[in-house]
Amino acid sequence: MSKASKITLAVSTLCSVATISAVYYMAEFEKDQLQEGPIKDRERLERRALNTKQQANLEDYEKQKQIYAELEKTQPLTGEVIQGIDSPKR
Repeated sequence: MSKASKITLAVSTLCSVATISAVYYMAEFEKDQLQEGPIKDRERLERRALNTKQQANLEDYEKQKQIYAELEKTQPLTGEVIQGIDSPKR
């Protein structure tokens, strides 16, 4: 066998091994990504649930603001500090 044919055989063998290795690696990578899909979906749904909790908190806050406004109509705040200590009568 000539030197050129040996080099050609070696280069083609290396290219074949590299191609097979790359295809194997990509297949394993894609398989791992597919297995992580349900995990990512669950995390996304948990984030959405957190947003639902935030929405519920916002609704509670709005209700509290309405209650505060209603109570302020019947019991207006004057800014006067009441200490609960009887002041001496003059």
